[in-house]
Amino acid sequence: MKIKAAVMREVGGRLSIEELEIAPPKENEVLIKTTASGICHSDYSVLHGTLKSPLPAVLGHEGAGIVEEVGAGVTHVKPGDHVIVSLSPSCGKCEMCLEEREYLCMDMSKASSLATMMDGTTRLRNGDEEVRQLCAIASFAEKMVVPAGCAVKVRDDAPLESCCLIGCGVTTGTGAAVNTADIKAGNSVAVIGCGGVGLSILQGAVIKEANPIIAVDPVAEKRELALSLGATHAIDPFNEDLKGRIKEITGKGVHFSFEALGSMKTIHDAYSIVRPTGEAIIVGVPNLKEHYELPVHMLFAEKELRGSIYGSSRPQRDLPKFVDWYMDGKLKIDEMITHRIALENINDAFERMGRGEGARSVIMFD
Repeated sequence: MKIKAAVMREVGGRLSIEELEIAPPKENEVLIKTTASGICHSDYSVLHGTLKSPLPAVLGHEGAGIVEEVGAGVTHVKPGDHVIVSLSPSCGKCEMCLEEREYLCMDMSKASSLATMMDGTTRLRNGDEEVRQLCAIASFAEKMVVPAGCAVKVRDDAPLESCCLIGCGVTTGTGAAVNTADIKAGNSVAVIGCGGVGLSILQGAVIKEANPIIAVDPVAEKRELALSLGATHAIDPFNEDLKGRIKEITGKGVHFSFEALGSMKTIHDAYSIVRPTGEAIIVGVPNLKEHYELPVHMLFAEKELRGSIYGSSRPQRDLPKFVDWYMDGKLKIDEMITHRIALENINDAFERMGRGEGARSVIMFD
């Protein structure tokens, strides 16, 4: 079966729109007709070499669509079902899945490091050439074959062209606020980086009734959007004293800070602005070879530093819940989508992301 897809062939280059052959699903796999795919900052990091992937590869991991075919052994979805694609394969067999920590499914590391399906092969080809699938998903394509655990059934009345963001950015961010962190009503929160993930963290903090909620971003458009989504304060870290403003607003620092950019400087900033007994949660993904030098004296103020992967989520539980929150108006997703584009315009979207413009671009396949 022939499909159109955006293929990465070199680090730092432009994606090429190619016609590929997609194989049918094997056992415990699902074929999905893609309705829409968000463009996540992790895709940008792969394209520019901060995160590594074998090449050539079809990027994209924030997709949603309609099931067309299922392989042997798949019983939880059927053709015609509306699904959001989860970042976690949720194999149900590994130690992490059995501990109800599907966000650390051990098959997830295979998918991210090899960019293949769970058996080490790919379902995409260009003639005799094997083409890899980022995160075993590859949503920058008209169709996807994914591990069965990645296909999460959602209600039919939810618009997939918006709910696709729940596949990664919304779950990563909102989950960090409602699952990873133990935010109590009235706790203070700061979010560093107000792209799609940061704005989702902020909305999770609103749902948890945090106050104040401080948005930190150098781009005025993003600060304004954060304020419209529930932030009580906004700080431009390029033109204001971040630590000084945080103390001015909170007195001692925030109970929880969230870093959503993946830079070593902002990781340090996140840890430096929490109050004694506060917690800095790192959500953005930096170059994984980087090292952070922990200021030891801060440990004796019982400040905590921890990571959050995929919002500490249980996909089959959390993704449908986040869809319900969106449909009930508790989660604002449409407001975070600044561009809807055709697949052919994908390189323009990456260039905007590199300039820090907009929150989220969504590729529309229908």
